[in-house]
Amino acid sequence: MIFDVVLQLEADPHQSDLARGWAAEVADPLWLLGRQWQLGEHQAEDAASPVSVEILARSTPIGAAAGQPDFDPATVPAEAIIESEPQDWWTVGRRVRIGRAVATAASGGDVSLPDEESLLLAELPVPYDGLNGTGPDGRTLWRRRMELGLPDSWFGDPGPPRTEPVDLWDPAELSYTATPPAGPATLVIDRHDGGALDWFSADATGPLDSADAATTIRITPGRLRYPSAPLPRWWQIEDARVSIGGQAPDRAGLATLVLIDLIVNHSDDWFTFAVPAPTGTIATFDQVKVLDAFGDWWPPAPPPDWSLFTTTGLDPRSLVVWATARTPLVGPILDEVVIGIDEDANLVWAVEQVIAGRTMPTPPAPPAPLPAQTDTTARRAFDYLPMTPIPPHWHPYVVENDVDGRRRFVQGRAADLSGPSTDRMPAPTSDLLTDPRRQDGQPMHQLEPGAIPADGLRVERRTMLARSTTGQPVLWTQRRRQPLLTPPTFGLRFDLLKPHDPA
Repeated sequence: MIFDVVLQLEADPHQSDLARGWAAEVADPLWLLGRQWQLGEHQAEDAASPVSVEILARSTPIGAAAGQPDFDPATVPAEAIIESEPQDWWTVGRRVRIGRAVATAASGGDVSLPDEESLLLAELPVPYDGLNGTGPDGRTLWRRRMELGLPDSWFGDPGPPRTEPVDLWDPAELSYTATPPAGPATLVIDRHDGGALDWFSADATGPLDSADAATTIRITPGRLRYPSAPLPRWWQIEDARVSIGGQAPDRAGLATLVLIDLIVNHSDDWFTFAVPAPTGTIATFDQVKVLDAFGDWWPPAPPPDWSLFTTTGLDPRSLVVWATARTPLVGPILDEVVIGIDEDANLVWAVEQVIAGRTMPTPPAPPAPLPAQTDTTARRAFDYLPMTPIPPHWHPYVVENDVDGRRRFVQGRAADLSGPSTDRMPAPTSDLLTDPRRQDGQPMHQLEPGAIPADGLRVERRTMLARSTTGQPVLWTQRRRQPLLTPPTFGLRFDLLKPHDPA
């Protein structure tokens, strides 16, 4: 006789003591120890948790850039320091308000304002262009206060700034250049395109002086936490909605697989600690010691051949700490210019698309000729065109090999040959295509050939608003260059014969 015996483990719903289930008992502890010995798990290193970090730190203040003494890097965002224009203080509201206040004070005093059109508001951007010509311009009155005999008290207290910041924009490179000092070294910000600015935007001319006074800082570390990180303790329920393998690139990518392996196997071994470092300084960590749970001190050191936050010229233990504007309020585009090399015409075109907030109209395409009967016995008539008409706001740059000993793209003025007389096309209106620092006899604007990529670039000018570390609003005008997908081109031709249109 054959008997089938089936053994099955079933839960006992009448048991109320869960302590034995949570204990995670092992049926054969000797076997488990033997397997651990075979796999080498008993040869582990000291993996005690860190309980304290002691840092010997130095802070070297970053000084104000040359010509900008009123901008403190400890409080003002670095973007506002580097990108500010000289006239940023004169907002439209201040120009209107101060102009009306001075006009009111002059009407009741001994000094009267002359009736000149040059003193009125003009060239205001959209949507303030309706105020053009409606009253005196406070900025113009401030500039000419000595000539007009206007007392400074009429402009308010404390009044406009006595000195304007130096413009760090390079019109030839279409980028920013600044050299703020930092102790015995100098930070060099070269060819900054505009936008986010942080430690990676600067290089240093040399290391800092190690003889500066250092401060001992003691910090308590904590575990590194991030979404989908494995929890360090038993029986902790993890969030299944977060998947590391689902992050781009997906789990089919080798880099993601390596990252997943590192996170899963070593997540509990990562600790983090915050170092109090004031903004606008270069923080240097001369020594770092970690105290573990066994009371031992460990001196970690940075790798000698690699560092994620190294600044060229500084010691690997030094880090530039800027006050940056992470989420500034961005205003509409004030000026927009696209620049590109036209190989067929052997010119560089600079096209003004937005001027003072106004979008420039695109020239209409010529209408297609209507079909008509062709007289094969008659002779065809043609009109002679010296040159293809250039649309408005298209400005050519020609190559000149000797501009102060350098090869440059120099702004030219095209001739308008569409009428009976030869006239020059209008000059550029946007400030992006002028050089306020040019000397007598130099071109109105010139470009460095290396600053113009093959696909062209777009240069935008707009107003930015952020806050300083003290909570005060900071307003500045940003100029920013961005790449294009294709440069602007124009089919420029000379000596054309156009079929005669009797109409």
